[in-house]
Amino acid sequence: MAILGVILGIMACAPDEICFTDNSTEVRIDFKRIIYPDTDSAFTENDTLVFLLITALDTDSMFIELDTLSTVVLPLNTGMDETTFLFDTDQESYNLTLNYQRTQRLISAECGPEQIIDELLIEQSTFDSLAVVQSSLIDPPVTNVEIYH
Repeated sequence: MAILGVILGIMACAPDEICFTDNSTEVRIDFKRIIYPDTDSAFTENDTLVFLLITALDTDSMFIELDTLSTVVLPLNTGMDETTFLFDTDQESYNLTLNYQRTQRLISAECGPEQIIDELLIEQSTFDSLAVVQSSLIDPPVTNVEIYH
């Protein structure tokens, strides 16, 4: 009888293990400063910005309010193929529109579908210089976009 309890206990844990995914719907953005030690070379280092507010267009959600950060992790709108973020800093306001490919796949009947976001592109931005460094969103988040000041 004890063996049956152990077997049922193991089977009860299986869906949690099956439902594990490393896909994410959040984009990680790092803010960098370009340093020019001489005329022949340059390197980057983390930069911090004072954010008064970070929001997404067409929502009433506030993601960041009154914080100093060098990295932000923001949720993408999974119902659309692009999301526009509005960044209000202590010095200026910026916007960033990200475009991406959305696909779904069924993990299992118990888990349901998962959203996969990849092919991340910068559609439009008022930041001076930025780049996509990882076009797929994974969990835990790795840097997807670097913004240079």
